[in-house]
This record gives sequence, structure tokens and C-alpha cells, in this order.
Amino acid sequence: MRKWFISLLGPFSTQWRLSGIISSGHRQKGRELFNPFNPHSVGCKEWARLAKRIVIVGGGCGGGTAAQFARKTDRNAEITIIERETYPQYSRCGLPYGISGVIPELTNLIEAPEERLRRSRIGILLGADVARVDPVGKIANVVKADGSEVEMPYDSIILATGASASVPAVKGAFLEDGREGPLRPGVFVLRTIEDARGIQSLASKGKRAVVIGAGLVGLEVAEALMIRGCKVTIIEYLSNCILAMVDDDMAQMMASAIARDGVKMFTEYQATEILGEERANCVVANDRKTGEERTFYADVIVIATGQRGETALAKQIGCETGQTKQVVVDDRCETRIKDVYAVGDCTEYPEIITGKPTASGLGTIAVKMAIVAGVNAAGGDERLPKGFLQTRATEPFGCQVAATGPTTVQLEKAGIKPLVGKVRGFTLPDYFPGRKEIFVKVLAHPENGRILAAQIVGESRVHMRINAFVAAIQSGMTVHDFSKLETAYCPPAAPTIDVITIACEAVRLKMDRMKPSARA
Repeated sequence: MRKWFISLLGPFSTQWRLSGIISSGHRQKGRELFNPFNPHSVGCKEWARLAKRIVIVGGGCGGGTAAQFARKTDRNAEITIIERETYPQYSRCGLPYGISGVIPELTNLIEAPEERLRRSRIGILLGADVARVDPVGKIANVVKADGSEVEMPYDSIILATGASASVPAVKGAFLEDGREGPLRPGVFVLRTIEDARGIQSLASKGKRAVVIGAGLVGLEVAEALMIRGCKVTIIEYLSNCILAMVDDDMAQMMASAIARDGVKMFTEYQATEILGEERANCVVANDRKTGEERTFYADVIVIATGQRGETALAKQIGCETGQTKQVVVDDRCETRIKDVYAVGDCTEYPEIITGKPTASGLGTIAVKMAIVAGVNAAGGDERLPKGFLQTRATEPFGCQVAATGPTTVQLEKAGIKPLVGKVRGFTLPDYFPGRKEIFVKVLAHPENGRILAAQIVGESRVHMRINAFVAAIQSGMTVHDFSKLETAYCPPAAPTIDVITIACEAVRLKMDRMKPSARA
């Protein structure tokens, strides 16, 4: 009887099946949702009004993850992603490896194809953008790919607008000098698949490449260009590479690896101008110590000097921005405007050790925030931890680097002068072939020995070791506790006493020497 009745309903039955509401027991506000077998249930139009409408602005890892967790929380919600690009969710972190060819096709980076979203009953508008949002009337005005504009009502909205590349004041970088806009031909940033395609098109064996910026992205792009056969030069404003990630002494090991691979890096140089007629062909930079000007010729120029969160829409809505100029969110990822959530690169959230607001610029953090926002936007109650450690890793030029927690400079700015334990060790026992050198640096609180941060550099087995420090910091362990850690051992995997515990032992010994009894 039931199957026969549904067949008579025609196209409406598909909508009810997809929404999962042809069953008794689905109730909202004390009333049963539309059920053709119960004359007292809510009608189809009223059901459409009662179903929660969630709009997600941005379809990257933050937006895509938020959509999936909103769906897990509310099986009947109407969820729509608005994405400016023409590709659904893909891994931006994988772009350098697509440039190099380690990943054969850039489209292999797509993580959530449209078909998968459809199976989860998540709508997506590609090539579309949200022009404005009325937070009182709860209406998002969406400009579609064909230029038409539609009004999209919502009950909750998630801003996953991400970030754009930050381009410094380098004369000649833009097509129209003095105005931000399209970059001059031959000049690139790396944020999108199309950016990566453009870099690939000019990067080939024997070509000259200049990378401005020696942060994580800059070094990964430099390695990719080297793999493609380019002669690569890096220009860095600071005194060393990756100083936002690790201390100078640890960064020096990466600098040595860069030089070993034949890539030239000029530190404490400021790029001032990009020259060329139809296409950019050189970068002019000044030595910040001597003032000497130097010209670096190039067939391809990549600017990798950081990013800035896309906050224009959040500001239009009325969301508060904080010390980092990103959107302020609470532990539910909700902004100061009710039912408006924000995640990822456009937000700030406290760093757990210093308590200072920090721009959330890592994919791992974007995903954690997206889970929380997705659940809460759909009516759940999920919370972020009190702060993040900004755990990060990279491994260009055969050098693995991983770190968690603030650097020494960041701790000292917060008024903490940490005790430091730095040791050199090996990944395997002395007698076992294939062992690699590894350096571990631990930063601890001088009064109680609580572990505040850790940095590890080596050729192998670095990243999982940093995760042990993450667990230790989040659980409040001291160097005394960690030095007694029972670690796994077998000759082809790890030594009997791991270097991570030895580093903590070094700090513990310092603390013991500082005790009054030790000084007496």
C-alpha cells in the first residue's frame, strides 16, 4: 500500500525520499513532519519552511568539512556551498607537489568531487560569490556564474572565505602599477590550481626562477621549481628562512639543505622592483645590511610572502575583527553576530601557551574549526579547545622540519624566557644501517618545567615525534614527566632511549642545577 501511494505522488516522492522524511518518528517542534499516511502531519510547503537552511561561503577544506558535519548532525537540513572557484574542495597544500609533478595531475588534488557532495545531499554553486548578507533578514545575495543574482534565505551561515596571497609593495608587481589587481605576466602567487598551472607553463629545465619569500610555501615552491629543472634563487627579507616556524639555530639546518641542493638564497634582501616590458624578467632587491642593489634575472617569479584573510564579507555583515585583523570567533566558532559562524584562514583564535590571538592559517586548524561550526550551525553543541598550538611541518630539500607551540622569540614577547634543551641524536641505534641525524629542541617554563614548545629537524622520522610533544603539551606534562616516557624500541625503528626524552632530560638537569640546594 505504502509503495503504491508513493508511486502516485510522482516527483514529490523523490524529494521526500532524499530528505529522509517518509517515515513516522521524524518530528520537529513537537509535530510530525510531512507523512502522506498521517493527515495531521505538516504539509510539504511547511516542511520546506521548517527544514534548517545552512549557507556556507567558501568550498575549501573549511567549507567542505563544515558541510559534511552539518549533514551528519542534521539529516534533513538544506545545505548549500557557494564557491568562487570553478573547482570543488581541493588541497591547496598539495599545489607545490602538483607543480613539481610528484602529483601527476593538479585535478588529483580535488578531495570532494561534486558527485560525492550530491550523494550527501549537499548543494554547491561553483563560480559563484556572495555579494552581501543581511544578518537581520537572514538573506544572502548570491551572484551566480552567469552573472544573475539570487536571494538565498538561511537560518545559519558559515564564513569559510579563506585567504588571499599577501603581495608586498614591490614596484611593477601588478599589471597596473600602483594598483592591486592582476599580476604582471610572468609574476605569480600560489593559492589556486590556476596559479599552479601558470607557474608550470613557464617552469622548465634551464629556466631561471626567483621566489620572493622563504616561508613554508616559498621553500616548497622553490623545491618544486628545482625539480622541474629551473635554476632557482630565493630572496628573503629576514635573516633566515622559516623563522615564523622555528628558531634561527634550527632554521640554519634548512638553510644548509637549500645550499646543498644548489639553490641560492639571499637573506636580508628586500625586493623593491620587478622589471620587464611585455613580461617580467627580473627582480631588483636591496641588501638590507649594506644598501647594495642587486638584479636577479628570471623567466618566472613567484611571490610567497604570506597571506591575509578574506574578511570583507564578514565586515559587511558586522562581524568583529581582532588584533590580527581577522574575524573573532568563540569556542563554538560563532562570531559576535548570532547564527554567523567563521572558520579557517579568515579567523583568529587564542594560541594556547601565551593566550594571544593568532591568525588561524593551517589546514589542520581550519578542519577542526569547520567540524565545530558545521555541528553548531546544524543545531548541535560542539566546542573548540581553549587554544591551538599551531603545530606545523614541512620537508623540502630533503630536510624535515616540525614544530609545535611558540618560538623562543614569541615566548619572550609574551614575557616568558624559556629554559631550552637542545640535543643531537639519531633515528636508529648506532649499529643499525640507515640511521639519520636528528636535532630536538624543547622549550620549557623556567619555574615549573612545563613543556611549552618543541622543534625537530632531521632527514627522517621527524613528524610523528612532534606529535608526542603535542600530546604532552596539551596534557600539561613537564620535562620531568616526559623524560621518563616509555617509548617504543626495535633496531630498525627506533633506539632504546629516544632523542625526544633526552632533550627533556637536558632541561630537567638545568632545572636541578638552578635549585638553591644545587647552588649552595
